[in-house]
Amino acid sequence: MIRLINDGTNTEGIRIYRVQAGKKHICKFEHDKKDGLADCLQKAADAVELSEWADFIVQDEVKGG
Repeated sequence: MIRLINDGTNTEGIRIYRVQAGKKHICKFEHDKKDGLADCLQKAADAVELSEWADFIVQDEVKGG
């Protein structure tokens, strides 16, 4: 399960989110709620792509997994 978790108590403005796969922390990114869900998901995708996790996925695909 992929999770996007608000990492603080800030209810307005820019928030810090964590991306998790199961219980494994993947990365963090910033998002302003007023920018909407699509922007949040794109920022999450971009953050994952820039993280070390992306290297793991590529290596796993090469192995056929």
